[in-house]
Parts: sequence; C-alpha cells; structure tokens
Amino acid sequence: MKHKTIKRLIPLLLSLCMIFPTACASPGQEKESPPDSAFQDFVDELYRNEVAADTLTLHYCLAHPENYGIKSDEVTFGSYSQKAVTEGIAEIEKSRKVLLSYDYDKLTEKEQILYDCILFTIDSNLALSKYEYYAEPLGPTTGLQAQLPLLLAEYHFYSKEDIETYLKLLTHTKEYFDDIAQYEREKSAAGNFMAESVAEEIIAQCKDYIKNPEENLLIEHFNNTVEHFDGLSRDEIILYEEQNRDAVLNYVIPAYETLIDTLTELKSTAAYEGGVCSLPDGTDYFEALTRYETGSSMTVKQMQKRLKTAVQTALVSMSAAQFTNPQLYDRYEKMKYPATDPAEGLEYLKNAIQTDFPALDDVDYSVKYVHESLQEYLSPAMYLVPPFDDRNNNNIYINQNPDYDTSNLFTTLAHEGYPGHLYQNVYYLSTEPQPLQQLLRTSGYTEGWGTYAELYAYTLAGFDEELAEFCRNNMTAILSLYGLTEIGIHYSGWDTKATIAFWSDYGIDAPTATEIYEAVLAEPCSYLPYCIGYLEYMDLKTLAQETLGDSFVPLDFHTFLLDLGPAPFATVKTHLERWLAGQKK
Repeated sequence: MKHKTIKRLIPLLLSLCMIFPTACASPGQEKESPPDSAFQDFVDELYRNEVAADTLTLHYCLAHPENYGIKSDEVTFGSYSQKAVTEGIAEIEKSRKVLLSYDYDKLTEKEQILYDCILFTIDSNLALSKYEYYAEPLGPTTGLQAQLPLLLAEYHFYSKEDIETYLKLLTHTKEYFDDIAQYEREKSAAGNFMAESVAEEIIAQCKDYIKNPEENLLIEHFNNTVEHFDGLSRDEIILYEEQNRDAVLNYVIPAYETLIDTLTELKSTAAYEGGVCSLPDGTDYFEALTRYETGSSMTVKQMQKRLKTAVQTALVSMSAAQFTNPQLYDRYEKMKYPATDPAEGLEYLKNAIQTDFPALDDVDYSVKYVHESLQEYLSPAMYLVPPFDDRNNNNIYINQNPDYDTSNLFTTLAHEGYPGHLYQNVYYLSTEPQPLQQLLRTSGYTEGWGTYAELYAYTLAGFDEELAEFCRNNMTAILSLYGLTEIGIHYSGWDTKATIAFWSDYGIDAPTATEIYEAVLAEPCSYLPYCIGYLEYMDLKTLAQETLGDSFVPLDFHTFLLDLGPAPFATVKTHLERWLAGQKK
C-alpha cells in the first residue's frame, strides 16, 4: 500500500542553502541438523487454525485449502468483539507454552527464523490484549469498512463452489457489521470512542459508498466476472447475478446503513479528541502498537531520535548538494521518469532490477483502478497479496483520485510492483517457504521494503547518483517528518496547533499541516511502519556495507534479505551478522 504524503520540502531546503556555503548463501544452507518433526506439526496446526478462522482469510491465503488438509464448511466473516479477543488469549498463551517447549538450539536456521516470527507475533498480541477497547476496526483508509468492498470485489472464483461461497458470505455482511457496531457501543461506554471528526469522516465515506445501490461496485464487478466465467450456462449466470444483487441490496447496503446510524449515534460520546495517549495508559498502548506494527525493537523514544537524525542528515545532505551544484534543483524540477503508463512502468522496472536484485520467473499480474465510489478514501495505490498456492494472482490497484499527485507514479509502481511488494512476495513464494512465515509478516517488514524499493527507483530510473540521492533524501525527510508527527500526536499529545507549529518550521502551511494532523489522528501507527521499516532496512544495508567494504554487492545483499523472508528486524539483523561473518572468510 502506498500512503498519502506531501511531495517535497523545498521551502526548508532553500532556507538551509543559505546556512550551509559473489553469490550469497541462503539462510539455512549451513545448518546440517534435520527439521524437527514435532515443531513442524505445531507450525502446520497453527497455520491451519489461523487461515481457517474466517472465509475471507482462508480464500485470500489459499486458492486450494484442501491441499493443505483444510476443510471449512462454515461461511463466515468471523467475529469482531472484545469477547472474542478475550477468549482467544488463553489459546495464544497455550501456543506460547508449546512453542517454548522446543529446544531452539536444535532447530534448523530456517526453523529458528520461523520460531522468532511466531514468538514475536504471540508476545505482541499478548501485550496489546491488555488494553480492552483500544483497538479500532474502523478508519478512513485502512478500516474494515474501507477495505471490505475491494476485498470482496477481488474475491477470486476458481470454481462454481467459490461463487456460491461468495454469495453466502455476502449475506453475513449485516451480521458482521452488527458485531462491529456493538463493539463501538462498548468502546464508547468504556470511554474510548474515536474522535468525533474521525467518526464524521467514516460516516461520509459510508454514505458515498452506498448512495447509488443499483450501481454498487459489488454488482458491477460481479456481473462482469460471471459473464466471463468458463463453464456457466446462461441460466446459471442469470441466477447468480440475481442472487448477488439481492445480497448487495439486502445485506451489504443495510450493513453500511447500520454503521452510519451507529456512528451518528455515538460520535458525540468521544471522551477525548487527541491521540491515543489521551486514553488511560495510552502511551504504553502506543508503545506496544508500534512494536507490533513496525517489527522494530526500538522504543518509541528511540524511534523519535532515529527519525530526527534521519531528517537532519537528509536535509543537510540536500543543502550541501545544492550548494555544490546550484543547477541540481532545476534538474530535480525538470526530471522525467522513463515511463508514465502503469503497464509500461512495471515492465521497465522488471527489466531494470535485474542487475541489483535476484532473478525471478515471469508472473502474471493485472493493473486495475479503484472504483469511483472508493477513490476519495483509499490509498493512492495498493497491491493485493496472492494466495500462497497461486502466485500468478497478482493485482495492483491505482487510485485515480484527481486530488492525488500523479507525477510520482513511477516510484509508486516500484513500491507496489518491482522491486516492491509484488516482486518481494512472489520471489519469496518461489523459494517454497513455510506458509506460516508468509502469514506472520509485520507492516514494518512489508511497507519498509516497499518504501526501500520506492526510493531505489530513482536509481532504476537512470538518474545519475547525485540526482537520485537528492530525491531519496527529500523523501526520507518527508517520511521521517510524518513519523515524528505520528509520535507527536499519539505519544506526546500534540493538538492541531502543535502540529501546525511543527510543520511550519519546514515551510508547510497551516491548512496542509491540519490535513496531516487529521490523517495521522484517524489511524494510529499508519505511517511509522513505512519510515521506521525503511530506516531499519537502510541500517541493515549500512551494516553490510561497512562490514564488507568494497566487497559489498547489492545483488548479494538483496538476495539474502529476500531469501530470509518476513521476520522481525532483530531476527533479520542476527542472521545478517551471521551471513556477513561467512562472507568475510
């Protein structure tokens, strides 16, 4: 997913200018001990339980669950309630005890990596479970109500049974949203309801989505899909279309109406208008949330320090570069990317990465566009992760919202496609990994890599290193400022005035700073995975460069990271140090 950001920090840059006149071994290759069968049985059972928790998760994780010994006859979205969370804690604690019973030193290297991933996920969930009614399922961009239409529209039909399961699932939408509405009532009673401004934005979003029921995305898309589905008779197509229309009009639309009514009823009950730090123990909750979402071992204060350093370093470097070369900014303003069409851009990038990134067989992918009813609220671009057993089912969505800056489409395609999310996911699937490890990845791992790929695109575009570095520094500073703003609002208690004051030091006007405040306020820890994740990858790269010196090869470094797969950054660093020691011999 690509987040909304401002494009550049030129006002600050100009003010500062006045001040400053060999093939690698994959993880596990050196380990000789055989896999632990008991540990594998535990992993397999854990995976089956996780992916079979609800129909949508199962379908998006596996195209053919029967091949993994999974058979689920129940069609459900699952349950979103504090009661379900509480009941699940005992199972999580039980899993932790089982996990700790295995001798870590006797596991293979790949098993140790997976062990770390499981333990990190368990401990993160247990830490967050202490805070009842702090989690928020709704949000303008990443909330369930915003994501569900796209996920349902992209529900892939492999068989007639999938069509019928999908139609049954739609009839459970109202029930699912009733659960969410009840959770929001309980959250309000606990004094933890969302800020009124956020509730109003979600209400407006829901109203926009259902304002033309007969032209709803789920009707339009479904009809187009079944019309082209092989093996259906005309009578079957008509029947399915009628059933889908009935489900959308009588279950999906009413579900959103329920949400509108509930949020309208509760919006004035917010006990606070600021960040989550306004809640009791809110700073501790934010600490636990950032650890889980970023996958970083840094505390919030350490993140804050790291982000400040990143801003200062980037801006000083930009200023020094322009002082040395006064023509640099003019070149930056006039730079042109090698491709502006999405399909052309992805093909260009796929070819451009071949020197610095490991080879990957061709895979199928589609470029699609966000439906008009969702454009105002969804991110500028998204990549939908394919099922574990269907790596060709890749979809990149481009949001054509006219308010979004389209000048950086090329770097956005790098973030979502090559060498970003699509490439990273499909490459990892090509290594025949453990499906559970792919499931347990954190936002920091995925979005950090996507951001790393996005900024690497300046080099892939063919820009000379001076210009490419200038562009990277500009975006590093911007992303880091967003991260500092998120910490400021949700950890330090910044209000709109404080946010405006912070951004004014960087040449950003009050209306823009207010928009940033509202975006960050609505969805805690939505920007930190991007900037902290990116900085974690850059710190790993710096470690590799300093250790290997002239022997550092980008291809080898990237191959190591991609082969290792999703993991907390502490685990990645541990295994990188081991790999680097082997490279120096």
